[in-house]
Amino acid sequence: MAAVVLPCGALTDDHPVYFVTGRSVWVPADGGERNVLATRKRRKSEWEALCRRGIQDAVVRILSRDGAQALTMERVAAEAGVAKGTLYLYFRDKKQLLASVKEESLSPMREELFAILDGQLPAREKLQQFVSRHLGYFDEHRDFFRVLLWDRQLAETTLRRQQSARFRAYMDKLAGAFREGSQAGVFRPLDPFKLAAMLIEADVAMIAQRLLQEAPAPVEEDARMLLDVFLNGISTRRVGAGRRT
Repeated sequence: MAAVVLPCGALTDDHPVYFVTGRSVWVPADGGERNVLATRKRRKSEWEALCRRGIQDAVVRILSRDGAQALTMERVAAEAGVAKGTLYLYFRDKKQLLASVKEESLSPMREELFAILDGQLPAREKLQQFVSRHLGYFDEHRDFFRVLLWDRQLAETTLRRQQSARFRAYMDKLAGAFREGSQAGVFRPLDPFKLAAMLIEADVAMIAQRLLQEAPAPVEEDARMLLDVFLNGISTRRVGAGRRT
């Protein structure tokens, strides 16, 4: 079947999407397969999602390969194989583009962590898997997140982070794990939301340290240390611990 190639942003009613290659979307020139997408709205939505994802993937490649200093809207457009004007259809500027890429990169991690916290494991095992997976995800995407850290794209004040909806979602689910542990007699009956905030901030600090190090310790080693200190403290003997309840 004869075909034409349309750049991102060029979808029309006469050209339903046919199949996708790395940088181009192919469509049948005769418009003969209009059932590929059910409606015009769905075609437009999926087309725009493909364009956004292609642009975001281009940003990740540039950051990982050349660093943040090489990232410009022109470079992104060239890497994604789209016109520069198309870029501005989806992203106002470089700052918004980076924020979108960061959000897209962290979304799979949140899904994994929420699945752990929503699971049926005992509270202590939930925390162990949560910390290990949190640290491990950043290791798996180390080059990309190191660039964002050095470019201060990952830097947030504690107050700003704790005011975000994403942080509150983590808080709610982690607090549930602490509440379960308290009810089971595994943890002391302390404020579960304060405990959740403390653990998340400890995780964030450990992730930053690991990204800054050229050769960090194995993930499981740091995860065990973090959780051991959090649950058991650092004193070799209990001195001045205050009143325990």
